Amino acid sequence: MGKLDLKGKRVLVTGGNGYLGTQLVEALKKEQADIFILDRAGQTAINFYQVDITKRNEVEDAIQIIQPEIIFHLAASLNRERNFDRFDQTNDVNHNGTLNLLLALKDIDYRNFIFTSTSEIYGSNRAPFHEEQIPQPASPYSLTKIYAEQLIRNFSSIYNKDFTILRLFNFFGKNMPSEFFIPQMINALQDNCTFEMTEGEQKRDFLYIDDVVQAMLLSAINEIGQNEIYNVCSGNAVSLKQLVSEINAKLNSNCEIKFGALPYRENEVWNMVGDNTKIQEVLGFELKYDLKNAIAKLLGG
Repeated sequence: MGKLDLKGKRVLVTGGNGYLGTQLVEALKKEQADIFILDRAGQTAINFYQVDITKRNEVEDAIQIIQPEIIFHLAASLNRERNFDRFDQTNDVNHNGTLNLLLALKDIDYRNFIFTSTSEIYGSNRAPFHEEQIPQPASPYSLTKIYAEQLIRNFSSIYNKDFTILRLFNFFGKNMPSEFFIPQMINALQDNCTFEMTEGEQKRDFLYIDDVVQAMLLSAINEIGQNEIYNVCSGNAVSLKQLVSEINAKLNSNCEIKFGALPYRENEVWNMVGDNTKIQEVLGFELKYDLKNAIAKLLGG
């Protein structure tokens, strides 16, 4: 195994109409891959299958038609609430949906199953987080991601399949949906209105979206790095307070930032920064944007 040319390869992206999915699809177009999208909502000119991954028969029918060679499994419920009120719904998508997809692929001779997990699985581990640490999920959401990780590893071992697990840290980019923290903050600053947040002492490891997509492509191209888990991160931490202050200064905004107006979440992770040594050494990942350049690109500089 070595380098794989994606040109003409049948590549499936679940959740392909989401924010990360659309960015990945654009990159796959440049690689001249034969792209297929599986999502429960949205529409696209590319081969699109409107499928709810919690419904096994829908997944099986689509997979039999697509016959994918590489699978990027991005479809997920992103509920990060610190309670179990919606756990069944989140687990049904993130865990049971992954099982439905794997079972549909059982008799397909695919080359790699690439799964996007989350940095939240590290929880209260000592930072910087590395792949060998025992997960301590910080939320019901991250618990379902660990279930899915273990499911993929066990399934792949039993059926002699290849996989790659990518634990994504915080990322941002242009045209990101407004329910995420950074676009919410930028919209408030640009409108010169009040922005309420916590004290902002928690530190995060931010990546620009282009670097996340780069890591995903490398995981498909470098077959020698299969059957492993990788952190997708910058290796650097910044407090949310520092981040907001820097962006506010660049925008020259008159917005009032109310630090401490909101309480911290239960079971908050205070220092979520990762070690990216493994993905650099094995897959050849190179950070293209440090935080300063990422912010500049985000703001159109």
